[in-house]
Amino acid sequence: MKASEKKMIIILIIVSILIIGGINLIIRSNQNKQPSNDETNNVVKEEFVNVLEDGTKVNISEKLHQEKTIDGLKITDLQLTEKGNQTVLLGTVTNTTTQEKTKVIKIKLVDKTGKEIVTLNSYIEGIKPGETKDLIVYTTLDYANAYDFIVSE
Repeated sequence: MKASEKKMIIILIIVSILIIGGINLIIRSNQNKQPSNDETNNVVKEEFVNVLEDGTKVNISEKLHQEKTIDGLKITDLQLTEKGNQTVLLGTVTNTTTQEKTKVIKIKLVDKTGKEIVTLNSYIEGIKPGETKDLIVYTTLDYANAYDFIVSE
């Protein structure tokens, strides 16, 4: 065999090894990009939510259920649910002062890090001293996974 033929065979072997190695790398990278079961089912784990049989999401965060007070109005029994992209915030408001109150309050839902998820407004009309009224706030989109809420004016 001539020297030029030997060089040609060596070059062909090297090129073949490089092609096989490249194909192997492409196959491995495609296998790593395949979505997991969670991604294919679009399952998002929500830490503070239980899902009922009918698909209703119910918030279970202990922080969200703690009593808050603003200007003598005590907010208790808060429940946050979502179904069909409609979030409902229910609770009770008690006037602990000696004066009738009418007020717009802002309820900021926050995540576990304290970052704002959304701010909702509620109008509390003519609540007499010692009186308790229902707090009902509706909004579109899913905010059920809130950790806590902050009340302000």
